Amino acid sequence: MYTYAMYTLYALCIMIVLLCITVCSVIVSYGVLFYFKKTMDDYNIFFNDYNANSKKVIDKYGDCRITRAYLITVPFTNFTLFLLNLITMQTSKTVLNDTHVHMQLMIEIETNKHEKKMILIDKTTCINICTEFNMNDNCVIIPIPIKHKPKPTLRGILDKTHDHVGKMKFFNWHIYKNNCHFFIKELTLQINNEFRSKYIKSPKKSKHDCNKLFCNKITIGLYHVVVFLYNFFQKYINNVYQHVISKFSYRLA
Repeated sequence: MYTYAMYTLYALCIMIVLLCITVCSVIVSYGVLFYFKKTMDDYNIFFNDYNANSKKVIDKYGDCRITRAYLITVPFTNFTLFLLNLITMQTSKTVLNDTHVHMQLMIEIETNKHEKKMILIDKTTCINICTEFNMNDNCVIIPIPIKHKPKPTLRGILDKTHDHVGKMKFFNWHIYKNNCHFFIKELTLQINNEFRSKYIKSPKKSKHDCNKLFCNKITIGLYHVVVFLYNFFQKYINNVYQHVISKFSYRLA
């Protein structure tokens, strides 16, 4: 019979092994990236397609017309600021202010004459499209008038943005060349090409802020390590998990 103490010991051993693997990955990644002398201008190319959850949403709602659209600004979390402080070896708030926010696009689609659905389009280091999401009081919601007629579809704005910016930029991320601001701006052009917002920062402004944050080779190296590990987790762990859960749910249904 397994006791509670034995289960606790097994869990502790697994956590120690995972911690060792993570530490080793950081060291090896940093060595490789430093060897190739990556700079802030370099991309970390990982993605060439949507993840499992995003594909599921697009397959189900991609051809539905967009009835309303909203620009969402999300302040940086305390954890994000803490991580930035560690990587940059300085207090990030000296560079970042209230206008430095994460950008998202929320759309309302018409599934039929009597029902509508809210969908969130987000881009961190990869694209995430979901129908289940939360917002807190710190988020700012800005309506985007829909100018294009006929009203665009979810699949339509994604495909047109993909064709406009290219596959590499569309699916991948760069801290100032191709971040959430750039991506959301390109999406909004497919909804209303006259829409402007003070919250959307240009790549030039983003680069200026990044140069202040990542001011030496060590901080740049740490930045690339963190992005590499996050991309690895998203593509090979989280995405595989989503795919397995999706397949399992489909078979149960």
